[in-house]
Formats: sequence, structure tokens, C-alpha cells
Amino acid sequence: MAVDANLEQLEQLLGGLRQLQSEYGGRVKVADADQESPAAALDSLEEAVKTAPAAYRPYLEEAVGCYRNGIYRAAILMVWAAVIQHLYQTVGGHRGGLNKLEKANKARFGSMKKYRQVKKQDDLSYLGEKDFLWAAEDAGVFNRNARKLLLERLDLRNLCGHPTGYQPGREETVVFIESLILNVLSGTLLNW
Repeated sequence: MAVDANLEQLEQLLGGLRQLQSEYGGRVKVADADQESPAAALDSLEEAVKTAPAAYRPYLEEAVGCYRNGIYRAAILMVWAAVIQHLYQTVGGHRGGLNKLEKANKARFGSMKKYRQVKKQDDLSYLGEKDFLWAAEDAGVFNRNARKLLLERLDLRNLCGHPTGYQPGREETVVFIESLILNVLSGTLLNW
């Protein structure tokens, strides 16, 4: 009974849509939202590739290929690698950036066993990414909101980069890519 009522309701809705389309023809553009968002993410990613510095452009180029082929875990990993490289370059390229980051690093982690001193840009890769993000916030590279976004994205990156069996969907990948391109790679949420 309920199935028949639902089918009847659906048929009425489809009839109304057919009537709307016949009355307004080509004047009303109907778009498939399921296709628009992923296409927009790919556009954003391709734009980011065009403007990316040579140091991390290959990561974004690989991400484009992965995303196009539905290899979403790999796309997430490649975009994250580009973001981390961008942040390392931001710290290394800022006047006194490495010193400020080391001061924050030592204040936060200096008494811990895992503490690693930062003297040059390459030393940043010896910090755990989570520790790097906390120290970067403390140093003023970005604010609390940026750190929260980056830590959330790092959690997804870790799910995808370790043998957890996790499979991200297309929409989740879209959110991951666009949020990092629009807020971090663009420099919007960076203070330096």
C-alpha cells in the first residue's frame, strides 16, 4: 500500500517536472548537482596546478590524474603532500620563519623525548605532521581555525595513507581538495 502511494507521489512530481520543462524549454537550465561539485573540484585542482610552485606542482599533477580516475585515496595523499610542502616553504621562506618555528617547537615539545630541533627547512620533515601544525600555529604561521582545518584533513589523510581499509567517496574527496586549495594553498588562512 505505502509503496503504491510513494510511486504515485513520485509520478506526480515527475509529471510536474515534465510540464515545467516543456513550458520553459531551454530558458531554465537544469544542472545535475552530483556532477557540478566534482567538476568544480577538478577545476580548482587544475587551477592550483597552473599556479603551483615547481616544488610541489608534481604532487598536484598526480592528484588530478588520480581524481579523474576515481583513485580518491591517492588524490587525497597527493594533495596533502602538496599542502605540507607549501607550509614548509612558507616557514622556510619567511624572514626569521625557521627561528620562530623552532622557538615554538622548543616551547611546546622541548622537554619531550620526541623533540627534534629545527635549524634548516629540511629539518621540518623530521617533525611529526601534527606536531609541525601545532608549532606552526604557536609561531604565528596561521591561526587556530587553520590549525583545526589542517588537523581534520590530516586525520582523513592518515585514514587513507595507512592500511585501515578506509575508502573515501568522491564527495569527501571534493571537500578535502577544495578546502585545502581555497584556504591553505591559496594563502587565505596563512598569516605569513
